[in-house]
Amino acid sequence: MNIGFLFEPFGLDYRRISVLGFAAMNKQSRQLSKLRDLCALDLPAGLLIPAVLEHLHALIPSARNLFDCCDEQGRLSQYYIEGPVDEAIAKHYFEEFHNRREAEVMLPFAHAVAGNACIHSAAQLNTRAFFNSALYWDIWRPQGFRFRAEAIVRAANGRALGSLVLYRGPGERCFKPAEEVLLAQVLPYLNRALSRDAYAPTATAQALWTLSADPAETLLTDAGGTILHASEGAVRLLLLAKAGLGPVSMATLQRPSQHPALDGLQEALSRADKASCRHQNHWGLFEFTAQRLKPYAAEVQTSEALIQIQLRRFEPMALAQERKLLALDLSPGQTSVCRLLLQGKSHAEVALQLGVAPSTVADHTRKLYKILQVRSVQELAMRVRPS
Repeated sequence: MNIGFLFEPFGLDYRRISVLGFAAMNKQSRQLSKLRDLCALDLPAGLLIPAVLEHLHALIPSARNLFDCCDEQGRLSQYYIEGPVDEAIAKHYFEEFHNRREAEVMLPFAHAVAGNACIHSAAQLNTRAFFNSALYWDIWRPQGFRFRAEAIVRAANGRALGSLVLYRGPGERCFKPAEEVLLAQVLPYLNRALSRDAYAPTATAQALWTLSADPAETLLTDAGGTILHASEGAVRLLLLAKAGLGPVSMATLQRPSQHPALDGLQEALSRADKASCRHQNHWGLFEFTAQRLKPYAAEVQTSEALIQIQLRRFEPMALAQERKLLALDLSPGQTSVCRLLLQGKSHAEVALQLGVAPSTVADHTRKLYKILQVRSVQELAMRVRPS
């Protein structure tokens, strides 16, 4: 059937539109498949959420992503946001707007997660009233937020597990309905993945850890532990290591020595110029390295001793390898074969596990070897080994 007559009045080539449309659909299908594989990992929510937020950018472009965790009563307990955290803005939001003044222009958080809707459209807040509100000017705009698309993650019994929020900033376009449909397609994977964990406070039993994608952050304190200076993401990382970001943890962070991971660190520095400690919770493994700073030159006169603390977050090696695997330009079938080969499975075992013919496994292997320019499983393992 020739459908060209539908596009000719607009000067459009329907054949080109079809090719572009199918290419976009194929790309979206691949990204959804990768998110499904990511959610299938047996990981606690605190380790999975950052990886999911990061990977969502490839499916639905956004400036920053956020996930709000709910407790058994549907209250916001903790949250994870990409990028730096402005402690003053966060405190202001929880003290004045959360489930309070936000109701002036939008559905309060408690009602949003308690309702039946899975998606809260960006169009609901793309209004003059919202952009003139105190919520927008006090909270959203200072953080670079203008548009948001929200999805509510629920357990099989309907209980809210959390709220997934994608943000775009000034100068960017509002989220389209088609993008919100894509966001809805992510929900079944997240629903199952987060139902397994329900934000249990116990730490993962993973034995092998590697540095996460979070950059190292730095704090500068005085001898008593009062923060004097901090790098852009230091407060966020410090809060994650302490008890997670949330209404309770937004108390002022003037004394990092109150952090459980830093107990004894100041005392250790009284005996040596350097000290370090580690702290593990469901958001990852955190390492704190402290050193006493000395005056740059003898003529510098100061009675104040300064301490530099470097913060780093680690994640399980299995998650880092999966992230690197999903970043490769492979089809879903090739990715599945690659993953099992890296687990030491033979071609016959891979075929049995995936329910495909051995010839299909051989074909996928040949193609992924060519794409990645490797010649063996050993070289393949080196290719996806976390750096």
